Amino acid sequence: MLMTEAQRRRAVRRARIPWSTEVADPRGSRGQRHGHTGLLSLMVVAFACGRVVLRRMEELSADLGRSARRALELPRKVSDSTLYRVLSKQSPKGLRQTVVSFIKGLIASKVIQNDLFRKGVMSLDGKSTWTSTKREVAGAKVSPSGQGGPTTYSFSSLRAVLTSSSARPCMDQELIASKEGESPAFREVFPRVCKNFGKLFRIVTGDAGLTCRENAELVTDNDKYYVFGLKGNQPTLHAAAERAFALCSSVVRARTEERSQGNIIVRELHTHSVHDAPDVDVVGAKQFWQVTQTTRPREGEPTVETRYFISSAPHGFLSPTEQLEVVRLHWGIENGHNWTMDMMLREDDRKPCQASKDAIEVICWLRIIAYNLLAAWRARAPQKDRLPMPWARAMELIRDSLVGSSLEAIIPTLA
Repeated sequence: MLMTEAQRRRAVRRARIPWSTEVADPRGSRGQRHGHTGLLSLMVVAFACGRVVLRRMEELSADLGRSARRALELPRKVSDSTLYRVLSKQSPKGLRQTVVSFIKGLIASKVIQNDLFRKGVMSLDGKSTWTSTKREVAGAKVSPSGQGGPTTYSFSSLRAVLTSSSARPCMDQELIASKEGESPAFREVFPRVCKNFGKLFRIVTGDAGLTCRENAELVTDNDKYYVFGLKGNQPTLHAAAERAFALCSSVVRARTEERSQGNIIVRELHTHSVHDAPDVDVVGAKQFWQVTQTTRPREGEPTVETRYFISSAPHGFLSPTEQLEVVRLHWGIENGHNWTMDMMLREDDRKPCQASKDAIEVICWLRIIAYNLLAAWRARAPQKDRLPMPWARAMELIRDSLVGSSLEAIIPTLA
């Protein structure tokens, strides 16, 4: 697939990140060869191109074309040691505001829309951001092996993703350090998401780790409806849901069937009112949902998995088909954002700088901006057989657009 001139210009334009004025330059005032935001922008576009190691970022800086250099304000090649020094001293202050400004620009240009579900679904999920058995960083969660093995140090984050958009942009995150958890982080992230993007969504989804009275009340107070998962960590609610469906054989409210990797996957939705379950003490709760997934392989016995959810959506707000669709949209945060961050942007295993908690958080934010840039560009790219462009191909074409302008003066002489 050849890249059009419009695609090339769009990729270079996306490289102009609207950095917040709160993003401070940690370097001294003397001896600066490169603009501060130019260095940060270089790392963002490098992540978006799959160049996740500092040496590969240095190589990309040498290959940039003229228009990309102007957009990034980088007159010359940048060394990997320069990038490391910036990362090791950079404060995360202002990076959240940068993400918000970038997302609002994509919304204004209609790159981000609720094209998958018009009522809007904001999904929140925990994501591992840094793990090491060799380096101890102040503030990290410490997990002893208990069997003489190495101690594990880690950070995770709670991220908010608009899963009702095919771009699945990451709107915000909260880093989770030692002695913290996903549920308290929800109470930090969610009010910010409502303040910045509240008009985009009516439904909030979360795994069982977020299911609690305080979070349900917060969602309800912000005039949103929740769909939270139920598992063994909520024994009373989970048991109430199991009893509700065991005592009453409800009809199948919605059913889907699809083929995936040679398997036939059937999903069925059952619902039950919580009015008949006195054990439920969750603000705004209206229904239990039961989703049964049956996977039928070409050979062998089928497997059945049953999941339970609790929802505050009032009767009639969602049709049964939409209820099943909301559950599937929540899984999109794992299949879309989390998978892409790990497999394409290599968040799980490539750590450009581990000097401190701040450095780790800064890299998290730069990767999120890169993911949003990549997802936005891919959302506008042409499809083939009604399928979006593969992530690897999108990353390759973005790189081509950033280096392509250096060939523009040569190509006419070759024609």
